[in-house]
Amino acid sequence: MAARGGGRTRGTIHDFPGFDANQDAEILHKAMKGFGTDEDIILDLLTQRSNAQRQDIIIGYKTVIGKDLVDDLKSELSGTFESLIVALLLPPHRYDAKELHDAIKGVGTSEDILVEILASRNNDEIHRIVEVYKEDFESDLEEDLTSDTSGYFERVLVSLVQVYIFFVLFHVECLTPNSIVCART
Repeated sequence: MAARGGGRTRGTIHDFPGFDANQDAEILHKAMKGFGTDEDIILDLLTQRSNAQRQDIIIGYKTVIGKDLVDDLKSELSGTFESLIVALLLPPHRYDAKELHDAIKGVGTSEDILVEILASRNNDEIHRIVEVYKEDFESDLEEDLTSDTSGYFERVLVSLVQVYIFFVLFHVECLTPNSIVCART
């Protein structure tokens, strides 16, 4: 997505000023401790931190509290709120891999999700998504796409997934993100 002025932007959450992962870990622990869970504190804190900061909070929680933050949240929350909070704690490439898997598996295919993710990520991001997909789901993304889609749509999706291989193997540099027009380096 291009911003006015020509720059590429992603997301609107920026690093929280004065961030302290260990302090945030303690706040989250207190929100889950005792009778009932303070969901407002959990939501406010996690939505005001960048993804990189949330990854640091996960580490800080393990260090300070000695437990896994995601496991604790799953035991305290439920339903769509739990799904939202757990999704917020995934690194972007792992979230994309999960969304692709969910879009392919089960009844029907969520083609809009496949297009949104595969057509909007650069080659490095696609490469990482393919690796994580294989790691998390013990399955090959390209094979799953070909078994669940067909025709020109299948060909385009497979091309988007395969393009990273070309760039990695031949060490070429793209002139534009997701471009097939490239120059050898």
